[in-house]
Amino acid sequence: MVLIADSGSTKCTWIASDGARTTNVRTRGINAVQHSAEQIREALAELPPCDGVTSVRFYGAGCGETFPEASEKLRRELEAHFGTTDITVESDLLGAARALWGRGEGIACILGTGSNSCLCRDGEILKNVPPLGYVLGDEGSGAVLGRNLVNGIFKGHIPLKEEFLAAHGLNYEEIIRRVYREGMANRFLASFTRFVARHIDRPELDELVCEAFRAFVRRNLAHYPADAEVSALGGVACHFERQLRHVLATEGLRAGRIVETPDEGLLNYHIWNRSE
Repeated sequence: MVLIADSGSTKCTWIASDGARTTNVRTRGINAVQHSAEQIREALAELPPCDGVTSVRFYGAGCGETFPEASEKLRRELEAHFGTTDITVESDLLGAARALWGRGEGIACILGTGSNSCLCRDGEILKNVPPLGYVLGDEGSGAVLGRNLVNGIFKGHIPLKEEFLAAHGLNYEEIIRRVYREGMANRFLASFTRFVARHIDRPELDELVCEAFRAFVRRNLAHYPADAEVSALGGVACHFERQLRHVLATEGLRAGRIVETPDEGLLNYHIWNRSE
């Protein structure tokens, strides 16, 4: 049985398949950089008994070639838990590339809490523009949409201040405290994308989303071949698909698949050996 994991810092989706049957289970997320070996073991303990696992393909935040020590720490814990040495630990971006393009060629994007992109071919990353995180980059991400929403509301460009504060039970002081004095400010800001989605019929918010996607295209995708097709996954890509397709078209790029999760694509890649 093959076990495929797609993990962020908050949740991890595990897909078990023997080629005939497939089951999905969710646990808390595993970030190989942020979490200790003990925290990794606690997350793995949430899984039901997994007898007969022959290989594990783990894709996650804080994994891959950029984080060799953290990836090896996670690999050791996976080996101890599942009793197999056939284990790979790779980045969430490589998982997105394989899910969206299989063994084909194109541009793969992640647009969720954060953002990232790459040019890929044959299931490998050829080129990656560094995302830099929500303070320095992450254009088009949920965190940046939330940041720009708060900026527009309090600076008077988006006339939805009372609706926004009432919807979230917040005030100015609380927002400043949560962003600057508590951890995980990116997740806090990204949570405001639900408000954006509910009010997307407002021209100010439609333009806020389009402008974020234009920045993503111009600062990231412009560094890849202009004739390469662009596919994307993640909650932001999926929930604002209309705006994303519009921006890609106006920037002269071809839009491909836009999906919320990599589950089916990773099954295609690892189990069914089908290229997209």
